[in-house]
Amino acid sequence: MTPIILIARIVWSAGLDFALAGSFLITWIAPETFGERTVHKFTFMMLLEFLVVHSTGFFGAIGARDATLRARVLQYGLLLGFYCLFAAAFSASYGGPWPLIAFVVLTLNKLPNVVIRPPDSDAQMVVMANWAIMTALYLGGVFLTVMYPVPPLGITPEVITRQQFDVGGLWPEEPYRVMAFGAFYFAGMGVVSLLNELIPFLHGRRRARRGARE
Repeated sequence: MTPIILIARIVWSAGLDFALAGSFLITWIAPETFGERTVHKFTFMMLLEFLVVHSTGFFGAIGARDATLRARVLQYGLLLGFYCLFAAAFSASYGGPWPLIAFVVLTLNKLPNVVIRPPDSDAQMVVMANWAIMTALYLGGVFLTVMYPVPPLGITPEVITRQQFDVGGLWPEEPYRVMAFGAFYFAGMGVVSLLNELIPFLHGRRRARRGARE
């Protein structure tokens, strides 16, 4: 792999996570930069991310099993239908279809590497390790932003009122905690994606150097 290809892969894999982290940070500071109800949308995004985190481990387990393509497709379909029920409930709470559509899109991108071409044993270990880190980042982010004081920055009571949350709870009442959480979580995921690209590249370069010496 050439350095140019490596950079392109990093931009593709880690770029979205870092962009989302930056978007949460900007919204925390200037909440109407991306629209009047961006705080509302980002709050539901982090609720939806819980489904993504929870389902990733189960979808990854499909690829770890020595099963036929037909069996993997069936397992995948059953899991997708099960989680879509929760995503549909989020959509009903939000008052629009985008949470359900977003979840389906995020889930369908696992189809090639989980169902059609499941990873080998080494790659499967990486998949499950990434899921463990994702889970730790999510739960750790929730704990930190719920248990410790978080400054509201630009998210004033007037801004919160304009979000028109239909449900109660800590996140709708203090959504600046969610903005801090999203910035932390997606920044962490960006670092994970970056390391997933850099570590194999550096190992490959090291092996190539050893081979050249021999």
